[in-house]
Amino acid sequence: MKLQSITRYPLKGFAGERLNKSPTQRFQTLQGDRQYALQYAERNPPAQAGWRPKKFFVQSVQTDLCSQIKVDWTLENVHFDYQGNELAIDRNPFDGDTLIEWIRSLNPDLGQLTLETLTTGFTDEREAYVSLLNRSTITAIAKATDTSDHPERYRGNLLIDGVDPFEELSWVGRTLQIGHATFEVVEPIVRCRATECDWHGTRTADFLDRLDRQLDSDVCGLFLRSLDNSEIVEGDQLIMVS
Repeated sequence: MKLQSITRYPLKGFAGERLNKSPTQRFQTLQGDRQYALQYAERNPPAQAGWRPKKFFVQSVQTDLCSQIKVDWTLENVHFDYQGNELAIDRNPFDGDTLIEWIRSLNPDLGQLTLETLTTGFTDEREAYVSLLNRSTITAIAKATDTSDHPERYRGNLLIDGVDPFEELSWVGRTLQIGHATFEVVEPIVRCRATECDWHGTRTADFLDRLDRQLDSDVCGLFLRSLDNSEIVEGDQLIMVS
């Protein structure tokens, strides 16, 4: 079993950033994951600061624009490309005003937006988890549901291989070591309509129905809780320690 790839999503709902390595922090997401999010200005979350539910943010479940925009994350800049309409902005600090103006020029129906920032990340769950996917499970789901075989559909942080399909679901409650970093396997990830989009130009509106009908399931992947301050590196071996 090994770690095939590491991905974080600096801007929630948009294309991710592939990493060769990443620090891990106790009880935190991957550093910089979902650090920014575009919030609908007319929607009033119960808390104006801190974590908020995903329904308040622009995501692929609401608009195809998110998956149609190509994003290239560099150390200092971010490059966006929508069908040849390009934008480059500063990354540190993140130039949210310019990005919002560009996004709204592509789709004015999105309305007014604000850029929100949260160091601990606007993850879908209130607790700061790291998400893990098994490559063979993704392939098995694609075959069973007659859909495209793209890990991007599930927007996971860690992609592993060398594990039988769905074997990872038996790890819940156990402790997993990836390289020098240690994680508690918390629970399977119950999937929502965002998985209709495969991030390669295809949307399958009945994907969740197919998943339930063919596999009697609505899960893919695992939520992990980081237990220490360490580092993970692409190619690290996975060991079940308890």
